[in-house]
Amino acid sequence: MKNKIPEVRIKYAWLLSDAASVVLNEKYGDGTPLRSYDEYNEIAQKYRGWWETYSDKILHGICGILDLEFRQNIIDVNVAPWFNPISNPMVIGLAFKSQDALVNTVTHEMIHRLITDNTSIDYDHDFITDWKKLFGDTHGWNTLVHIPVHAVMKKLYLDVLNRKDLYELDMEEVTNNKAYADAWAYVNANDYNAIISDLALSKSS
Repeated sequence: MKNKIPEVRIKYAWLLSDAASVVLNEKYGDGTPLRSYDEYNEIAQKYRGWWETYSDKILHGICGILDLEFRQNIIDVNVAPWFNPISNPMVIGLAFKSQDALVNTVTHEMIHRLITDNTSIDYDHDFITDWKKLFGDTHGWNTLVHIPVHAVMKKLYLDVLNRKDLYELDMEEVTNNKAYADAWAYVNANDYNAIISDLALSKSS
């Protein structure tokens, strides 16, 4: 029997945009004003269509890989200019040039959310201590939290979706992010199935 999966609602977060994107644009932009509500809403709708093609298979896939269920039955993916992706609350920006790039990023954030906010583990569980024991305490925090994510991504892309190109895309996109690249280096130097198995052991401890 398949795990229950949440409804994913990708939408333009106009309140967030009004509160924060305007300030970020003033600080980091080149003087070009933000676009209109209708333009950003249209982009969010395009992203929604891109994700929906893969949503069920990806969500069932990561739930099955980790043997976990999402705590929430609805997950909003908020689209707002100038934001880097984060998992909780889930926010993504508007810099995606392709469906694969969007799908890869949302998948990444969904894995973060599932690992840290599910029906099996307390929401305030100390994951960092677990992961230091599993993967060593020499890694920086940002590398440490991405070792489990990248292990799940690798299994999902290679063994579930049969999309080696997405696996290669993610490694290419993080080339200039040392913490993410180091996490991939660890995953690729070790058995990703063993990493995932160790995560399952840690959740029962």
